[in-house]
Amino acid sequence: MSPVSRNRRSNTKRQQGNKKRSGNPASPKNIPTPRERLDLSGLHAGSPFGDPSGLSFLQRLAGSGSARLDWFGPSIEGLLDEAEVLLDAQGPRQLEDMTARLLGAQIHKAVQDEHSLFIGDWVEELIGVAERRAREWPVAGAPGSRAAHLLLHGLTSVGSPAVAYMADAALSRLHPDGHGTGAGGENWPDWLGSAAKPLMTGDVWTMRDVYGSRLGVIAATSYPDGADPAVYLFDIDACGFVVLAGGGTFDDVQQAAAAWRTAVGAAAADCVPQPLDKARTEALRCLIEVDLSEITIRGTESRAVWDEWFRALRRIHDLSNALQRHGSSLPTPLNLYQDIDVTPTVDAFSAWLRQEHGEDPDPEPVDALVGEWLEGALPDTADSVSPHRIEHQLGLINDWMPDHPATIGAKRLLPHWVRFLAQRANIPDTAAAAALETLATVSGGGQRAAEHCRDVH
Repeated sequence: MSPVSRNRRSNTKRQQGNKKRSGNPASPKNIPTPRERLDLSGLHAGSPFGDPSGLSFLQRLAGSGSARLDWFGPSIEGLLDEAEVLLDAQGPRQLEDMTARLLGAQIHKAVQDEHSLFIGDWVEELIGVAERRAREWPVAGAPGSRAAHLLLHGLTSVGSPAVAYMADAALSRLHPDGHGTGAGGENWPDWLGSAAKPLMTGDVWTMRDVYGSRLGVIAATSYPDGADPAVYLFDIDACGFVVLAGGGTFDDVQQAAAAWRTAVGAAAADCVPQPLDKARTEALRCLIEVDLSEITIRGTESRAVWDEWFRALRRIHDLSNALQRHGSSLPTPLNLYQDIDVTPTVDAFSAWLRQEHGEDPDPEPVDALVGEWLEGALPDTADSVSPHRIEHQLGLINDWMPDHPATIGAKRLLPHWVRFLAQRANIPDTAAAAALETLATVSGGGQRAAEHCRDVH
């Protein structure tokens, strides 16, 4: 029997055909339950943002019912003080970009300071304080009032449906006769009324790096009457857990693609955005499976991730709505951690090992290695063998019982496994060599792994 040190997920038992696996020699057991799925169905037909029931989704996203932490007050006051930059916004796109950066700066700081987050509670308090500050204008002519109004408008544009609903409700309380009417007779720009209504056209382009596990999705977007046409970039890293790596708005597809290639590096140097057939949206599965909860926050996320944390979720909802208008939809969510049939890959790898070495491999380490590799992976990234994925997988394997035969055997098989996947996925020699070099560096196996570089094909 293979001892288990921890269960990585509460539902990680896989099946091989009709036979249940006994589990890896070490699936970690203290990582929280599977992430929340995106609820794309709870939008109210009469509202662009949904109804108050959407707040329960926001609370689940934050992993809490209600919490008020010490960092909330200073962070919110700091954000509202900095919100005067919004006075320079010349259109709805610029307003939302500025708002996204204001939010990102504060969450990034909270992460760097190692605070417990509870992002949902923080943004709800932010909206309440912004509403109070905005209401101060007719009373005392408070200089921050106009910026607070603009921040609420920005939140209706970049916030998830639940966040946008709260911000929109605050604006409705401030201006029952219409959001475009300023307090105290103040004039507002004509474009402000469209700030809450970013639309996606349904036109989408996709990109994938040479390894197949760093993904770019570009979606065309605009505001009513064709104002501020742009594209939104989702940068998704599916090398380990499926996470947001960055994104943002750009003038056009080529500009967004260039930014994505720069962010990814050499593995994306030759990538060209491909138009998506709206009848075949499986390439967008990464948007459904991306983890935008606090469960998997590592603390090493870049500022680019935090700038887009709220807006990426909102744009996934927007894209879902756009596809529905065209008679299509995002893929149905899957459980990436349950009932994974590893048999075909185990059989293929075992056959490859027999051909390469002329002997039958020990089935237990093969089964453990393949199972660990496939668990949590998007279906179309099963054969991905990027350097980042190798680092992620070695981190998981290092959680296994170090002296267990399956652990020892799996680590011994890793160079062969990388070479097998490189051939199976037909990745270029230079990319395969980089993967093997990463394995040699991070595994401590050094020379033995590196010797396979020259034999990848």
